[in-house]
Amino acid sequence: MKFLSIALLLCLVGVGRSESDYDIVAVEDESAATPSGATEEEYRYYGAVESDNDARYTRAPTTEPKPIRQILDVDRWDVEDVVDEEENEDGVYHVFDDEIVEAMQEDVIPELCYLTSDNITIYNSYLLDRHCLEEFESVSPSCRGFKCDVAHYFLEHGAGIMMRVLDASSIKEGIEMIHREVSEVFEKLDMCTCGREFLKAAFKCAPFYSGNALFTDDNEDLVIAYGRVMRNVDVKSAAKVFDRLMTGLCAESSSGLCVDSIFNGLEELADMIMNTVDDYEDYDDGDRKYQKSQEKRCDAVFASTRAWYGRKEGSVDGEPYSEETWEELLNVTSAVTGAFYCEKKCKKSRGVMYPCCLRRMLDDDKMFDNVVRVVESVFKILPAMNYNFEWSGFYEMDSSFYRHEYSREDLAEIMAWTVSDRLRDAFMRTIHPAKYCEGKQLLRCSK
Repeated sequence: MKFLSIALLLCLVGVGRSESDYDIVAVEDESAATPSGATEEEYRYYGAVESDNDARYTRAPTTEPKPIRQILDVDRWDVEDVVDEEENEDGVYHVFDDEIVEAMQEDVIPELCYLTSDNITIYNSYLLDRHCLEEFESVSPSCRGFKCDVAHYFLEHGAGIMMRVLDASSIKEGIEMIHREVSEVFEKLDMCTCGREFLKAAFKCAPFYSGNALFTDDNEDLVIAYGRVMRNVDVKSAAKVFDRLMTGLCAESSSGLCVDSIFNGLEELADMIMNTVDDYEDYDDGDRKYQKSQEKRCDAVFASTRAWYGRKEGSVDGEPYSEETWEELLNVTSAVTGAFYCEKKCKKSRGVMYPCCLRRMLDDDKMFDNVVRVVESVFKILPAMNYNFEWSGFYEMDSSFYRHEYSREDLAEIMAWTVSDRLRDAFMRTIHPAKYCEGKQLLRCSK
């Protein structure tokens, strides 16, 4: 459900975008804003604006719709920086550019595939350190080659995966592409066994990681910041969250694995989003009676759109880091997802987006207990990431920190902060709204 909640919010953002949301650049001549290699047809021109210059969109449209590129704000010349197009007897295919291939073949793959805790030194390693290698070598024998398999898989398939997703002709097709690739990754890399073991090992070594990658360009601040964060954030609880999440995604379902059932729901949701986008202008121009009729449609998400845009003005515009602002935001987002899942006339069409395996994941209180611990630990470390965080002696912070950043009272309040029951409830109502549907609105999960 949380994946569907995120998709719904993306829909609301997308529906509300207008031409003014795109960056406009003023140029005195055509060459000033034209990237190398771009043709004139790749630009969208507009009439004169109230200036002495012409205006044009910086994003180059294509002859065919590529909504995933638009959502991710990826242009053709961005892709050409990392991917090359080649052709053989089987047709056109994509590979990473020579620099990436060279780096993978000469640096990354040798380190991930052949470096061990016995032959590693400070001079022959970059990404890994001895402690992490020891943890990776502690996994079951059949999974010890996992990191090497990931590197080879990325090199061989990464460019093709990237282009298939970016070139999808619709949001639904993009989700279908991602679904297919994720299923391939789960199967070929054995994510449900080796992926889980690798993640456990990575989390276990993360607080003590000291690979040479941290010391690039004499960036001592990065080393200090990394150590400070990873030794104070509750990494153990984060590891438990990811382990339980992987367990849930790998649970069996009618579609194969739970991750497949989740993507099937997302594909259905994509159709509803596009129906909403296609008909939104009529909805926005219609009277309230017409809008209400649209909000009852089961093949669109107008009710959720109304819940977002109909919120009280300024209801989520408070202090960005205050608990009150987060609670108000989550109350709005829970209304958005609740409007989608709790419409009694749409229970049949909503069931596919509420697979039983996902319901079990969202009912896992232990997983969310660990989420709470991670959030609380992150909140408490934030003051220590400030530039003025320095010590002047035993148990005494530098006076500039107290004077300009946080008072002693502020720090005491931050260290005593916990996630309130109200905040957690609002969060759960956002990501698991079907649980809170009542009476005839009650939604049953699909197997």
